[in-house]
Amino acid sequence: MRKVRIIILVFSIIVMAVFAGSWIYEYRTSDSTPPVIRADTDVLFLSVNSTQEDLLAGMSAYDNLDGDVTNTLVVVSKSKFISKGTQRVNYAAFDNNNNVGIYSRNVTYTDYVSPRFSVSQPMRFLSGSANYNYLQNVTAVDAMDGNITQKVKVTYGDVEAISDSISFRSINLLVTNSAGDSSVLPLNVTFEDNATYTTRAPALTDYVLYVQAGTRPDLRSLLCGVWAGGRVSSFADSGIDPNTAVTINDGGIDYAQPGYYTVTYTLTRQNQDGIRSNLGTASLIVVVEEKR
Repeated sequence: MRKVRIIILVFSIIVMAVFAGSWIYEYRTSDSTPPVIRADTDVLFLSVNSTQEDLLAGMSAYDNLDGDVTNTLVVVSKSKFISKGTQRVNYAAFDNNNNVGIYSRNVTYTDYVSPRFSVSQPMRFLSGSANYNYLQNVTAVDAMDGNITQKVKVTYGDVEAISDSISFRSINLLVTNSAGDSSVLPLNVTFEDNATYTTRAPALTDYVLYVQAGTRPDLRSLLCGVWAGGRVSSFADSGIDPNTAVTINDGGIDYAQPGYYTVTYTLTRQNQDGIRSNLGTASLIVVVEEKR
Protein backbone atom coordinates (compact mmCIF):
# COMPACT_ATOMS: atom_id res chain seq x y z
CA MET A 1 0.00 0.00 0.00
CA ARG A 2 2.81 2.30 0.90
CA LYS A 3 4.47 1.50 -2.37
CA VAL A 4 1.36 2.52 -4.26
CA ARG A 5 1.21 5.84 -2.40
CA ILE A 6 4.84 6.52 -3.27
CA ILE A 7 4.18 5.75 -6.94
CA ILE A 8 1.15 8.07 -6.95
CA LEU A 9 3.16 10.83 -5.26
CA VAL A 10 6.02 10.48 -7.73
CA PHE A 11 3.56 10.49 -10.64
CA SER A 12 1.87 13.62 -9.27
CA ILE A 13 5.21 15.38 -8.93
CA ILE A 14 6.12 14.46 -12.50
CA VAL A 15 2.77 15.75 -13.81
CA MET A 16 3.15 19.00 -11.88
CA ALA A 17 6.70 19.38 -13.15
CA VAL A 18 5.60 18.82 -16.74
CA PHE A 19 2.73 21.28 -16.33
CA ALA A 20 5.01 23.88 -14.75
CA GLY A 21 7.61 23.41 -17.45
CA SER A 22 4.98 23.74 -20.15
CA TRP A 23 3.60 26.91 -18.56
CA ILE A 24 7.06 28.41 -18.24
CA TYR A 25 7.81 27.56 -21.89
CA GLU A 26 4.56 29.10 -23.08
CA TYR A 27 5.16 32.17 -20.97
CA ARG A 28 8.68 32.63 -22.28
CA THR A 29 7.81 31.96 -25.92
CA SER A 30 4.41 33.72 -26.10
CA ASP A 31 4.37 36.96 -28.11
CA SER A 32 1.94 39.78 -27.40
CA THR A 33 4.16 42.61 -28.64
CA PRO A 34 3.00 44.18 -31.93
CA PRO A 35 5.40 45.31 -34.64
CA VAL A 36 6.71 48.86 -34.45
CA ILE A 37 6.04 51.00 -37.55
CA ARG A 38 8.28 53.89 -38.48
CA ALA A 39 8.04 56.51 -41.24
CA ASP A 40 10.58 58.91 -42.73
CA THR A 41 8.00 61.70 -42.45
CA ASP A 42 4.64 62.22 -40.78
CA VAL A 43 3.42 64.43 -43.64
CA LEU A 44 3.45 62.93 -47.14
CA PHE A 45 2.87 65.00 -50.29
CA LEU A 46 1.44 63.07 -53.23
CA SER A 47 -0.57 63.37 -56.43
CA VAL A 48 -4.24 62.35 -56.51
CA ASN A 49 -3.09 59.65 -58.96
CA SER A 50 -0.78 58.06 -56.38
CA THR A 51 -0.77 54.28 -55.86
CA GLN A 52 -0.84 52.18 -52.69
CA GLU A 53 2.92 51.84 -53.04
CA ASP A 54 3.24 55.62 -53.02
CA LEU A 55 1.21 55.80 -49.80
CA LEU A 56 3.64 53.34 -48.19
CA ALA A 57 6.73 55.29 -49.24
CA GLY A 58 9.38 55.72 -46.54
CA MET A 59 7.75 53.30 -44.10
CA SER A 60 9.18 50.23 -42.33
CA ALA A 61 7.99 47.78 -39.67
CA TYR A 62 10.02 45.65 -37.21
CA ASP A 63 8.91 42.97 -34.77
CA ASN A 64 10.70 41.94 -31.55
CA LEU A 65 10.72 38.26 -32.59
CA ASP A 66 10.20 38.18 -36.36
CA GLY A 67 12.49 41.06 -37.27
CA ASP A 68 11.72 43.00 -40.45
CA VAL A 69 8.02 42.71 -41.31
CA THR A 70 7.86 45.71 -43.64
CA ASN A 71 6.37 43.47 -46.32
CA THR A 72 3.20 43.14 -44.21
CA LEU A 73 2.49 46.89 -44.20
CA VAL A 74 -0.94 47.83 -45.58
CA VAL A 75 -3.16 50.90 -45.79
CA VAL A 76 -6.13 50.19 -43.52
CA SER A 77 -8.28 53.29 -43.99
CA LYS A 78 -8.39 56.96 -44.93
CA SER A 79 -10.24 59.65 -43.04
CA LYS A 80 -12.44 62.40 -44.44
CA PHE A 81 -10.44 65.50 -45.31
CA ILE A 82 -9.14 67.25 -42.19
CA SER A 83 -8.44 70.21 -44.48
CA LYS A 84 -8.98 70.51 -48.22
CA GLY A 85 -6.75 67.95 -49.96
CA THR A 86 -5.34 66.50 -46.72
CA GLN A 87 -6.50 63.34 -44.98
CA ARG A 88 -5.28 61.05 -42.23
CA VAL A 89 -4.12 57.67 -43.54
CA ASN A 90 -4.03 54.69 -41.17
CA TYR A 91 -1.55 51.83 -41.61
CA ALA A 92 -1.05 48.37 -40.06
CA ALA A 93 1.70 45.73 -39.93
CA PHE A 94 1.51 42.11 -38.68
CA ASP A 95 3.84 39.57 -37.08
CA ASN A 96 3.67 35.77 -37.26
CA ASN A 97 1.53 35.65 -34.10
CA ASN A 98 -1.03 38.01 -35.64
CA ASN A 99 -0.12 40.93 -33.42
CA VAL A 100 -0.99 44.18 -35.17
CA GLY A 101 0.99 47.40 -35.11
CA ILE A 102 -0.76 50.60 -36.20
CA TYR A 103 0.42 53.99 -37.42
CA SER A 104 -1.17 57.17 -38.81
CA ARG A 105 0.12 60.12 -40.78
CA ASN A 106 -1.22 62.97 -42.89
CA VAL A 107 -1.21 62.78 -46.69
CA THR A 108 -1.65 65.98 -48.72
CA TYR A 109 -2.61 65.73 -52.39
CA THR A 110 -0.85 68.66 -54.02
CA ASP A 111 -2.92 68.62 -57.23
CA TYR A 112 -6.31 68.07 -55.63
CA VAL A 113 -9.30 70.10 -56.82
CA SER A 114 -12.89 69.93 -55.60
CA PRO A 115 -15.45 67.98 -57.67
CA ARG A 116 -16.29 69.64 -60.99
CA PHE A 117 -19.47 69.76 -63.02
CA SER A 118 -19.92 69.60 -66.76
CA VAL A 119 -23.07 70.73 -68.60
CA SER A 120 -23.19 69.63 -72.24
CA GLN A 121 -26.40 71.45 -73.26
CA PRO A 122 -27.92 74.81 -72.31
CA MET A 123 -30.39 74.72 -69.43
CA ARG A 124 -33.29 75.62 -71.72
CA PHE A 125 -36.55 73.69 -71.78
CA LEU A 126 -39.72 73.82 -73.83
CA SER A 127 -42.60 75.10 -71.72
CA GLY A 128 -45.45 72.74 -71.02
CA SER A 129 -43.41 69.56 -70.58
CA ALA A 130 -44.76 67.16 -67.97
CA ASN A 131 -41.37 66.62 -66.35
CA TYR A 132 -38.09 68.51 -66.56
CA ASN A 133 -34.92 66.47 -66.14
CA TYR A 134 -32.40 69.08 -65.04
CA LEU A 135 -29.63 66.48 -64.76
CA GLN A 136 -29.96 64.88 -68.20
CA ASN A 137 -26.93 66.77 -69.56
CA VAL A 138 -25.01 67.14 -66.28
CA THR A 139 -21.99 65.12 -65.18
CA ALA A 140 -19.73 65.44 -62.14
CA VAL A 141 -16.14 64.22 -61.92
CA ASP A 142 -13.89 64.08 -58.86
CA ALA A 143 -10.10 64.03 -58.87
CA MET A 144 -10.05 61.06 -56.49
CA ASP A 145 -13.36 59.22 -57.00
CA GLY A 146 -13.73 59.65 -60.76
CA ASN A 147 -17.27 59.92 -62.11
CA ILE A 148 -19.67 60.80 -59.27
CA THR A 149 -22.61 61.94 -61.41
CA GLN A 150 -24.93 59.58 -59.51
CA LYS A 151 -24.30 61.65 -56.35
CA VAL A 152 -25.48 64.96 -57.83
CA LYS A 153 -28.45 66.55 -56.09
CA VAL A 154 -30.57 69.58 -57.02
CA THR A 155 -32.13 72.34 -54.96
CA TYR A 156 -34.71 74.60 -56.57
CA GLY A 157 -35.66 78.24 -56.52
CA ASP A 158 -39.08 79.61 -57.42
CA VAL A 159 -40.27 79.92 -61.01
CA GLU A 160 -40.59 83.54 -62.16
CA ALA A 161 -42.16 84.82 -65.38
CA ILE A 162 -39.78 87.07 -67.32
CA SER A 163 -42.08 87.65 -70.29
CA ASP A 164 -45.04 86.04 -72.01
CA SER A 165 -42.65 83.60 -73.70
CA ILE A 166 -39.99 82.88 -71.03
CA SER A 167 -40.03 81.81 -67.38
CA PHE A 168 -36.97 81.55 -65.17
CA ARG A 169 -35.84 79.34 -62.28
CA SER A 170 -32.56 79.29 -60.35
CA ILE A 171 -31.21 75.90 -59.26
CA ASN A 172 -28.14 74.67 -57.42
CA LEU A 173 -26.28 71.49 -58.27
CA LEU A 174 -24.59 69.86 -55.28
CA VAL A 175 -22.19 66.92 -55.08
CA THR A 176 -19.95 65.48 -52.34
CA ASN A 177 -17.04 63.08 -52.79
CA SER A 178 -15.97 60.21 -50.51
CA ALA A 179 -13.54 62.49 -48.64
CA GLY A 180 -16.36 64.83 -47.63
CA ASP A 181 -15.52 67.70 -49.99
CA SER A 182 -18.54 69.33 -51.65
CA SER A 183 -19.06 71.50 -54.72
CA VAL A 184 -22.01 73.70 -55.58
CA LEU A 185 -22.88 75.11 -58.99
CA PRO A 186 -25.58 77.79 -59.36
CA LEU A 187 -27.44 77.66 -62.69
CA ASN A 188 -30.29 79.51 -64.32
CA VAL A 189 -32.97 77.48 -66.09
CA THR A 190 -35.39 78.93 -68.65
CA PHE A 191 -38.74 77.58 -69.83
CA GLU A 192 -39.55 78.89 -73.31
CA ASP A 193 -42.40 78.83 -75.81
CA ASN A 194 -41.73 77.13 -79.15
CA ALA A 195 -40.75 80.31 -81.00
CA THR A 196 -38.13 81.23 -78.42
CA TYR A 197 -36.93 77.64 -77.95
CA THR A 198 -36.23 77.22 -81.67
CA THR A 199 -34.41 80.55 -82.05
CA ARG A 200 -30.80 80.00 -83.07
CA ALA A 201 -28.10 80.65 -80.46
CA PRO A 202 -24.39 79.90 -80.04
CA ALA A 203 -23.58 76.32 -79.02
CA LEU A 204 -20.71 75.58 -76.63
CA THR A 205 -18.65 72.46 -75.96
CA ASP A 206 -19.41 72.93 -72.26
CA TYR A 207 -21.55 75.44 -70.40
CA VAL A 208 -19.28 75.41 -67.34
CA LEU A 209 -15.61 76.40 -67.36
CA TYR A 210 -13.18 76.02 -64.44
CA VAL A 211 -10.05 78.19 -64.34
CA GLN A 212 -7.44 78.83 -61.68
CA ALA A 213 -7.17 82.34 -60.31
CA GLY A 214 -4.77 84.36 -62.40
CA THR A 215 -5.51 82.42 -65.60
CA ARG A 216 -7.39 84.04 -68.49
CA PRO A 217 -9.05 81.44 -70.75
CA ASP A 218 -9.78 81.60 -74.47
CA LEU A 219 -13.56 81.99 -74.29
CA ARG A 220 -14.01 81.82 -78.04
CA SER A 221 -12.47 78.33 -78.15
CA LEU A 222 -15.63 76.91 -76.52
CA LEU A 223 -17.80 77.77 -79.53
CA CYS A 224 -18.80 74.65 -81.47
CA GLY A 225 -21.81 75.56 -83.63
CA VAL A 226 -25.38 76.76 -83.55
CA TRP A 227 -28.04 75.53 -81.10
CA ALA A 228 -31.76 75.60 -81.88
CA GLY A 229 -34.63 73.54 -80.48
CA GLY A 230 -32.32 71.16 -78.64
CA ARG A 231 -30.14 70.39 -81.65
CA VAL A 232 -26.67 71.56 -82.63
CA SER A 233 -25.44 72.19 -86.18
CA SER A 234 -21.97 73.25 -87.25
CA PHE A 235 -21.21 76.83 -88.17
CA ALA A 236 -20.37 75.66 -91.70
CA ASP A 237 -23.71 73.90 -92.14
CA SER A 238 -25.46 76.96 -90.74
CA GLY A 239 -23.61 79.31 -93.09
CA ILE A 240 -22.31 81.36 -90.17
CA ASP A 241 -18.85 82.78 -89.52
CA PRO A 242 -18.45 82.68 -85.71
CA ASN A 243 -15.67 85.27 -85.78
CA THR A 244 -18.07 87.94 -87.01
CA ALA A 245 -21.48 86.58 -85.99
CA VAL A 246 -20.79 85.80 -82.32
CA THR A 247 -20.02 88.44 -79.71
CA ILE A 248 -18.80 87.62 -76.22
CA ASN A 249 -19.42 89.64 -73.08
CA ASP A 250 -17.59 88.41 -69.99
CA GLY A 251 -19.16 91.03 -67.73
CA GLY A 252 -15.76 92.14 -66.49
CA ILE A 253 -14.72 88.90 -64.81
CA ASP A 254 -12.12 89.35 -62.09
CA TYR A 255 -9.86 86.41 -62.85
CA ALA A 256 -7.86 87.12 -59.71
CA GLN A 257 -10.89 86.65 -57.45
CA PRO A 258 -12.33 83.14 -56.95
CA GLY A 259 -16.07 82.96 -57.53
CA TYR A 260 -18.84 82.32 -60.04
CA TYR A 261 -19.17 84.51 -63.12
CA THR A 262 -21.43 84.54 -66.19
CA VAL A 263 -20.26 85.01 -69.78
CA THR A 264 -22.87 85.78 -72.46
CA TYR A 265 -22.41 84.65 -76.07
CA THR A 266 -24.72 86.40 -78.57
CA LEU A 267 -25.42 85.25 -82.11
CA THR A 268 -25.99 88.18 -84.47
CA ARG A 269 -27.31 88.52 -88.01
CA GLN A 270 -26.41 91.14 -90.57
CA ASN A 271 -29.19 92.64 -92.69
CA GLN A 272 -28.92 94.05 -96.20
CA ASP A 273 -27.90 97.41 -94.84
CA GLY A 274 -24.94 95.87 -93.00
CA ILE A 275 -26.52 96.37 -89.60
CA ARG A 276 -26.22 93.47 -87.15
CA SER A 277 -29.13 92.45 -84.91
CA ASN A 278 -29.17 89.97 -82.08
CA LEU A 279 -30.70 86.50 -82.39
CA GLY A 280 -30.21 84.13 -79.44
CA THR A 281 -27.78 83.98 -76.53
CA ALA A 282 -25.91 81.29 -74.58
CA SER A 283 -24.64 81.57 -71.01
CA LEU A 284 -21.35 80.14 -69.76
CA ILE A 285 -20.67 79.80 -66.03
CA VAL A 286 -17.00 80.51 -65.29
CA VAL A 287 -15.79 79.15 -61.96
CA VAL A 288 -12.58 80.86 -60.88
CA GLU A 289 -10.86 78.55 -58.37
CA GLU A 290 -8.26 79.43 -55.81
CA LYS A 291 -4.75 79.15 -57.16
CA ARG A 292 -3.00 75.97 -56.04
